[in-house]
Amino acid sequence: MSEQVEAQVPSPELDQNQNVDVSDLTSRLEALENSNKRLLEESKQWKSKYQTVRSEVDNREREALESQNDFKGLYERAMSEQEALKSQLTENKKKNLRTSLQYEVAKHGSDAQDVEILLAAVQTKKKDLIQYDNEDGSWKGIDLAVDELRKSHAGLFKQDLPGFESGRPSTVKVEEKTVSELLREDSNAVLKDVFKKHLS
Repeated sequence: MSEQVEAQVPSPELDQNQNVDVSDLTSRLEALENSNKRLLEESKQWKSKYQTVRSEVDNREREALESQNDFKGLYERAMSEQEALKSQLTENKKKNLRTSLQYEVAKHGSDAQDVEILLAAVQTKKKDLIQYDNEDGSWKGIDLAVDELRKSHAGLFKQDLPGFESGRPSTVKVEEKTVSELLREDSNAVLKDVFKKHLS
């Protein structure tokens, strides 16, 4: 009996080793965090230097073209800058539209298994129901599209199982049956119940 008790009590040597490992891991984590902060600061500095040098080079090229009276070169340069800004603006608009669509899908499909998959299903299977209103700056028909997908593709959404609430076991406890109820169901139920309790 005493051998079993000694086996169950953890030895102090193991606890000390665990503390050493935890402190070592903590120091490594702090070193990584400091390294990440340092790298982030350095990248910001280099980005700032790059942008400064790039603007200086652009200004010198523009001044050189102006001094040479190369108006055609200035015009082409301005047009290429304008095209670059237009494409950047288009990309930003696409990203913003996708983000707002994803938000709306997540809002109306909060019970989805995966929001990205639901978003793809809305964009492919129910694209005729959704539209973007430029005046309001909002999406229309997302709720209808999600509801139709909920009916036609139920696998995209979390299913409530009996006895489970939102994927977790319900907290309602099952009341134990009285002896008379057990006897009514099965005359040997009381004996089976006693055997289960003693054998387990």
